[in-house]
Amino acid sequence: MIHYLVYNIILICVISSAEVDPSSEARKRYVRGVRYERNGLFEDALAQYRMAASLDPENAKYRCALGELAYRLKKVREAKDALLKAVDLDSTYIRTYYILARIYYDEAKYDSVMRMYQNILNLDPNREDVRRSLAELYRYEGMDSEALHEFEVLLKGSPEDVELLSAVGALRLKLGRLKEALEVYDRLVRLRPGDWKVERTMARIKVKLGDYDGALKIYRSLAEKDSSDYEAFLRVLTISRRLGRRDDEVRALEGLIRLKPEDTRFIAELARVYIDEGRLDKARKLLDRGLKLAPNDGAILIVSGECYWRNGEMERALEEYRRASADPRWKEYAERMILTLRAEIEQEELREKEKEFFRRGRRGS
Repeated sequence: MIHYLVYNIILICVISSAEVDPSSEARKRYVRGVRYERNGLFEDALAQYRMAASLDPENAKYRCALGELAYRLKKVREAKDALLKAVDLDSTYIRTYYILARIYYDEAKYDSVMRMYQNILNLDPNREDVRRSLAELYRYEGMDSEALHEFEVLLKGSPEDVELLSAVGALRLKLGRLKEALEVYDRLVRLRPGDWKVERTMARIKVKLGDYDGALKIYRSLAEKDSSDYEAFLRVLTISRRLGRRDDEVRALEGLIRLKPEDTRFIAELARVYIDEGRLDKARKLLDRGLKLAPNDGAILIVSGECYWRNGEMERALEEYRRASADPRWKEYAERMILTLRAEIEQEELREKEKEFFRRGRRGS
């Protein structure tokens, strides 16, 4: 009788054991783990995930859950092992790549991070957050062409996204695709009117493309909108000289002198323009102001000498050139001008003598 009871007990245990489904038990363990994790019982949850993965080792979902929680608990080695196994089991389980990307990012293994992002986008090209992160990482790593491609894909879906336009424009410019960059910055100007950085970039591109008229128009506008924009006035000066736009050159020099009243370089340059235009009185006032600031400045003295010369004051012109010759930068030029001026004075004296000779001859006759 006792043997019969023992036999039945053993049989019941064997039957019960045979009826246990590992996958079903694994699923229970997984569900229990999820519940524990939601309630903050992380170590208990981790134990359940481990059990689920052990009972059903071919289930990528359980491996991923184990890896993600292990990562949160800073058990990085276990997390990696679980996640990489999950990838081996199911390369389409997209969640795995997200977590692996975070782990690799923490480890500064950016090549691996980019590979994870690429895997995600291969599975789901519409993950814009991932594409943007990948584009930024490409740019950080100096992979400009790859970064530009990803930003351009994003821009197609959001053509008025200012950040995307800025990124695409900057990368096209960096890669030398100037005309395409200009198209983007033109759109940016319309979306962000008054953004002087964008306008300045457009002007620089136009200069590189040889559109000096277009660049001058932008820089002139910047100078008009902000009378303290030193760079804009300087660019207007450079381009207006290239194009022979005297009015713009004068306005630029006047603006630069106003912004830097002690910079005698601009005073000398504007005075020379006035001399060329025959506005000698205006040039003289400007030069006297410059000489008060820098009485021994060779550049100012040279232009001052020219102004006196053009006004017929030869001796005063000579004196200015003599003083200018003391400046090593202008010594050679000043000495040459002294010789030229002396020769002209001698010629003028000779002409006067000839005139006097003929006048006396007429009186004698």
